[in-house]
Parts: sequence; structure tokens; C-alpha cells
Amino acid sequence: MHWLDWAIVWGFCLVSLLIGVLVSTKAGQSLEAYFVSNRRLGWWLAGTSIAATAFSSDTPLLVTGMVRRRGIWGNWELWALGISTMAAVFIFSRLWKRANVMTEVELVERRYSGRAAAFLRGFKALYWGVCYNCFVMGAWPVVGMTKVLEETTGFSRGPAILASVVIGTAYTSLAGLWGVVLTDAFQFLWAMAGAVLLAVWAVGAVGGVDQLVGRLAPPVAGPVLAVLPPMTTDPQVSWVASPFGWFLGLMLVQWWAWKNADGGGIIVQRLVSCRDERQAMGSVLWFSIAHYCLRSWPWILTALASLVLIPNDQLLVTHNAQTFVDHERAYPRLITMLLPVGLKGVLVASFFAAFLSTISTHLNWGSSYLVNDLYKRFVNRRASERHYVAVSRLIPFGLAAGALWVAWQIRSIGEAFTLILNLTAGIGPVYLLRWCWWRVNPWSEIAAMTASLPVLWLRPHALAWLGLPQGLLIELLFMVAATGLIWIPVTLCTPPVERGVLRHFYAAVRPPGWWKPVAPAIAGGGPGRSEPWGRAVSQWLIASAALLATTIGPLQLLLHEYRWGGFWCAVGCAGWLTVAVRLRGTRAQ
Repeated sequence: MHWLDWAIVWGFCLVSLLIGVLVSTKAGQSLEAYFVSNRRLGWWLAGTSIAATAFSSDTPLLVTGMVRRRGIWGNWELWALGISTMAAVFIFSRLWKRANVMTEVELVERRYSGRAAAFLRGFKALYWGVCYNCFVMGAWPVVGMTKVLEETTGFSRGPAILASVVIGTAYTSLAGLWGVVLTDAFQFLWAMAGAVLLAVWAVGAVGGVDQLVGRLAPPVAGPVLAVLPPMTTDPQVSWVASPFGWFLGLMLVQWWAWKNADGGGIIVQRLVSCRDERQAMGSVLWFSIAHYCLRSWPWILTALASLVLIPNDQLLVTHNAQTFVDHERAYPRLITMLLPVGLKGVLVASFFAAFLSTISTHLNWGSSYLVNDLYKRFVNRRASERHYVAVSRLIPFGLAAGALWVAWQIRSIGEAFTLILNLTAGIGPVYLLRWCWWRVNPWSEIAAMTASLPVLWLRPHALAWLGLPQGLLIELLFMVAATGLIWIPVTLCTPPVERGVLRHFYAAVRPPGWWKPVAPAIAGGGPGRSEPWGRAVSQWLIASAALLATTIGPLQLLLHEYRWGGFWCAVGCAGWLTVAVRLRGTRAQ
């Protein structure tokens, strides 16, 4: 890169570090300040922070790989998760806020009782805070940033990985969540500007949208431009194994079966950091719109242009003695191919923005588990706030080392993403039912989490033995059923949670579902009264349809599919209007 490009990149990184330094004193006041910003965040800042975290250095590369391998419809692997995100908006945001926890893991000892609950809290702090967190950081943002630096700067793999992580760890350690959310707002705007800029240049290099559509339309390139996956035309292939069967698996099972079915750790951290329930709901709603509707179209347009501009044989790489087509590299390669001096630096800085926002969040989130739910709970319960903050500032460096090791082993962001979705499928039902069924206990979660890996390993053998067809729908249903055959009997054969703990939880959170043995004890009004959840469920369903329609519609309009694009935009507008009217009615009551 030219010196001007480097100046832009380093200038951006220095601004991010400066923000971290400026808020380091505020973040160091207490654990509440360091991990949940004293619970004073507004909806816009909290939601933008979640969107910036999801807008990682790996995500444009992940989307590019999906589009190049399948077509636009490959993005349903991401879009389908919007259904669970909308559930977090209208149902779970208020439950998490009422639970008054600092971390998702802390809920364990608010909801359950006894030694099993204490064990589960410590186990989850290590499992999610270290094992899962280091894998996600290394496999997604670090590998993504590494590929970008290799393609745009010529860095070799080692220096690229090291440089990426060191910068993110430095200011995260200083700034805590205050610094993370403030830098996230700055970084999100920069990253979005970079994504739009590259999309405009990439489509222009093809010759405009008409040329792009003409060169990718069937039968030239197959169903690349299709929004819905095609049904198979091969009589030898079951519909379950077809792309449409894969789509049904995502829409009918995946969104509620995986670990973030009720929000997930990072979203929960922002929810509980908001001032009140209304701000918490607004934060996830804004995140959903930014995450699905705003950021999808520039990445998809760029990925489509890369199919025309970069043939597969130019993306061959060798990793661990294996040669394969790395579709994910097409996105950063377009930066080198198309952009002039200055703009190239802007794009590389935008990737640093996406990377830093994600890595800082994961380091802070993982540290919150290890300090609040492990160190403070089990190791040193009587230390000062200053001591806990000091420990919190050291832990990100250890997590960063774990992420570096993982990044060295991973070759494909898409493969790692699919692995996470499959591995955590089957855990979601337990996480949902702990809010809705009084009988769920800590052994339910322990059984589901420990069963997930062996069930995933046994799945292909069991499906072959049962004579069931291969396909995502059957595979996900098998994961849910097989895991359920373990955790449900464990639940019924182990003692229930103490009634006093359940009553306190129900009175504070007021969850929906089956709480009859607990609810009568606190009936008669007051803070423990039940509330109608039918309106919230209907708002969730309408908003889910509106979200997906608003994601698809503008994209089809950009690709000159005016009839269907206009239809989906109309559906989206009608859905959002209905939700807004119903929300106003709820507040009036």
C-alpha cells in the first residue's frame, strides 16, 4: 500500500486507542462501570455497539463465500437468525433486564439453586468465556482480518494475525465497556461507509447493475440471483437434501435450536447495560435493522461483482498441505484490484474498524464471565472493586493468546460458522424453557451442553443406521431430538429447584409459561403479578416478517427486480407500521 493509505489506517487506529485512554478512568471505577457501563446506556449507543460487533472483519468475507458458493439465497444461514433476534426484542429483552444480572451466566444462580447451580455457573464461565469465546474470536474476526491484511498489504500470516490482535487487546484492556461502545459507534459508521464504497466501485467495474444482472442471470450462472433456494430437479436426490430443504431447516429449526435463542451473551451484556426495559428493547430493535437490513445489500452486491471479476482459479490457496478455492478472499482482493491510493487506506481502515469493534467486545465479554462468574464468585469473594478491575484488565491478554492459537488452525470462516451452528443446536430449547417452565433445573443445562458434542459426532452414523436422508432439516431435528432424549429425562429424574428461589425469580422477572406451582404463592397483584404475553408474541411474529421483507426488498430493487422488490418493501412497511401502532397501544395502557 501507498504511504497515504498507511497514514489513514494508523490514524484510524490511533483515534480508537485515544478513545480508550480517555474513558479508562471512568471504566475503572467499578465492575459495573467496566462491564455494564453503570447500566446507563441508551438504546442508540447500545444497539449500535451490538451492530458493530456483528459487523466484523470476517462477516463481509463470510457473506462473499456464501454468495459465491450458492448465490444470494446462501445468506439465509444468517437471515434466518433474525427470527430469534426479534424474539429477543419483544420477549426476552424485558426478562433479561428484570433479572438484573451483570452477565448471562449470572442468571444461573438467580434461576437455580444448590451446588449444581454453583457448578454450572463456574462451568459456563469457562466453557463460554474461554473455550467458545477464543474459538469464535480466532475463527472469525482474526482469520478475517488476517486474510484482509494478506491480500491488501502483503503481510505474511504470522505478522498479520499478531498485528490484528495486539491493537484490539490494548484499548479493550484500558477502556472496559464504556470504551467499547463509544469506539463501536465510530467504527460502525466507518465500516458501513467502507462497505458501500467498495460495492459502488465493484458494480461500476462490471459495468453497472444491468451488466451485472445480465452476466449472472440464468442459465449463464444458475440460480445465483435467486432469493429463495431452488428445489432439486434430480429425481435421485431427496427434497430434504435439496437447497430448499436446507432453507426449511434454517427457518423451522435453526433459529430456536442454537445457543443464542434467547439473546445470547453479547446481546445480553448490552441489554442489561441499558437504563430501562424500553431502552433495552429499542437497542436490540435498532441492532436488528442495522444488522440485517442496512448492511446486507453492499456486501451481497460486492460478492456478486466478484463472481464476474475474479474467477475461481485465481483464489486457489494451500493450507496444511491442502489446496482449495478460498472464495472468502475475493472480497479483500477487490480492494487491491479496484481502489486507488487513499480509498484503499479507507477500506483497510474500515476492516480495522469492523475487527476492533468485534474483538474488543469479545475480550470484554469473556473477561466479564471469568471475573464476575468465576474469580469473584469462587476464588476471591472479598476483594475491593479496584482489585477486580485490575484483574479484568489483565484477562483480555490471556483470551487474546487463545484466539491467536485458534486462528493459526482455521482456514475457512464459513466452515467455522457452520460448526458453531451445528454444535450448539439442541442447547436452545433448554435456554428457552428455563424462562417458561419451572421444572427446568441446572442439570438440564449440564446435560444438554455435555451431550451436544457426542451427539454431533454420532449424527452421521445414526442417520445412516436409521436410513434417514442427509439434509440440514433432518440433521437439526436429530440434534434437537437426541439432545432432548438426554436432558429431559435428566430433568425429571433430578430434584427441582427450591421453591423459594423460584418464587423470587418469578416475582422479579414475571416470565411467561408454566409456573403454576410457583405463581399462586405470589398471586393477588403487586410486582409478582402475571402479565399478558400474547401481544408480545404477535408483535414478534409480525416484526420477524417485516424484518426479513425489509432485508430482501431493497436488495431486489437494487438488482432491478422492481415487482418483487416493491412487494417485499410494501410487506415490510406494513409490518413495521403495525408493530409501531401496537407498541403505542401498549404504552397507552
